[in-house]
Amino acid sequence: MHDLIIVGSGPAGNTAALVASRLGIRALIIDKSRHPRAKPCGGGLTPKTIALSRLLGLDLSEVIEHECDEVVTVTQAGSFAMRFKEPMIRVSRRERLDEFMFNEAVNNGVEYVNDEVLKVKETQDKVEVIGRNSIYEAKWVIGADGAPSRVGRSIGITPKSSALALMNIASGELSINTGDACILDFTRIKWGYAWLFPLSHGYYDVGLGSALKGRYSDLLLNYIGELGLKPGRIMGHLIPYKPPTVVSVGRIMLTGDALGLADPVTGEGIFQAMLSGALAALSLRYSNPTERYNMLMANYLRDNKHALMVAYVVYGVDSLFLSRFLGVTGFSRTGAVSIIEKVTGGKLTYRDAIKDIVKSIVHISNLISSRT
Repeated sequence: MHDLIIVGSGPAGNTAALVASRLGIRALIIDKSRHPRAKPCGGGLTPKTIALSRLLGLDLSEVIEHECDEVVTVTQAGSFAMRFKEPMIRVSRRERLDEFMFNEAVNNGVEYVNDEVLKVKETQDKVEVIGRNSIYEAKWVIGADGAPSRVGRSIGITPKSSALALMNIASGELSINTGDACILDFTRIKWGYAWLFPLSHGYYDVGLGSALKGRYSDLLLNYIGELGLKPGRIMGHLIPYKPPTVVSVGRIMLTGDALGLADPVTGEGIFQAMLSGALAALSLRYSNPTERYNMLMANYLRDNKHALMVAYVVYGVDSLFLSRFLGVTGFSRTGAVSIIEKVTGGKLTYRDAIKDIVKSIVHISNLISSRT
């Protein structure tokens, strides 16, 4: 019997495994896929993700293919280039990122089994992880099996809401001159955005996501065509962004997309996955790990509610009303760069960011009043 079984080997599972191994915890990763495996994701790493990886002793430089110091936001009110002090988005392919982190964990002594987990069952002093090929036992289990999570469904914990995203790796020569910038286009889809993230050797991560469910393949193909690129394989995935209030039950803890931790404003999920994986593993040092994990995750869950409010302003008030009908947007404000830098750098919570956003709305209202 292992001390810990981790179901899933994405950023959450690999981080949990690496931290656990460093704590001397005998850990086993179970995943139905082998690395490298294709994984639908924008692959954007924010400054706080890089800071966390460095704190964990991970050098992600070898899996980063492009760095965006400049991000162009496209709105109905126009296009706005925002330049940042450090790269705002570092672009990686998820298959490379996941394989790199997985190898770090395995090289540190974590065991691995290639099997598909069907469900988990807790007994008095252990957890049975029931796979398609075998049954595995451990004192503790970390569910990092993404969305929808079979571990989560086994214990009755699932995200409350999910967005839908499509992406592909396109290739060719762009028909527009973007330089080295990453592009976020809020005009392509309601309650979401399309993205263009440069990779290396003439490849681009191109996709779109929305909180509204729908069939968006043609919409994405049209966007790729307008960019002058040749589409690759289109892959879809859920972005769970509204977590429940409970993150663990008994001897089982959920992390990352299995819990619904994606940022509802940016759609970012890698940082949240790595953070929750690390905190879940660190909780095993305490006498009541799940209680400790609940406590450690409480601050994020509280701030997620404020992030939902910010998402409503960005995708509703700004994108669907201000920029569309009044020709103004918060992205044009000088202070927007500073707010984005602080939030994506982990230096400002969404709760505190709301204060600055309110000031921006007041400023925009004054501009509108002065025109009339």
